[in-house]
Amino acid sequence: MTSPAPVSSGLPAEWSHKAIFGAIFGLLGFATLWLGFGLLFAAMAAVLGHVARHETSARPLRGRGFATFGLWLGYGAMLVFPLLILLAAAAVPALGLWRSDEDVRHQAESRTQASRLFVACEAYARANRDRYPASWEDLSGRFVTSEELDELLRSPHAGGLRTAFELVPHDRPVLPAIADSVVVIQELAPQQVREIAVVYADGSVSALHNPAHDSP
Repeated sequence: MTSPAPVSSGLPAEWSHKAIFGAIFGLLGFATLWLGFGLLFAAMAAVLGHVARHETSARPLRGRGFATFGLWLGYGAMLVFPLLILLAAAAVPALGLWRSDEDVRHQAESRTQASRLFVACEAYARANRDRYPASWEDLSGRFVTSEELDELLRSPHAGGLRTAFELVPHDRPVLPAIADSVVVIQELAPQQVREIAVVYADGSVSALHNPAHDSP
């Protein structure tokens, strides 16, 4: 008894390689479009899509859907690319403005922290015969809580030190005539920060050029 012949699905058995590669290049084009060279993949996808659609019409090959998919992905990527360029051109100035605002905010935070540290140091001096603390730990407890001291000493700048302020040794008491020029507290800021906060003996807070900014 002979076995029945297999039923044919009516579809050609062979696939169009151009259709398959067109779809692959279309996906690669979209995935790498932001890198620039994705535009080349997109162009190849569009070309292969056109060729594969013609090929599947002229010959009994499978893959017309892949060809159409790759074709539209290729053209879509090429249309999206100029929009990405425009978005990038608009984003660069916005990013620069945001960074500038962040720098201004961080510098204001530095000056506030330095001023509060000065107040604590002056309170210590009044309680210790006009002597300044030898280290920040001398302030902890009576003059400022340990948690608050940690917050005041921590740099507000990205990549800054955990202890971002230092006590500058100076003679006490400070003569009133020179109190506005004797630095008692100085900030230690990362290299990318242009200005540091300093506090003078009269309590005024100012910004000076960061010496680390000039380091290679």
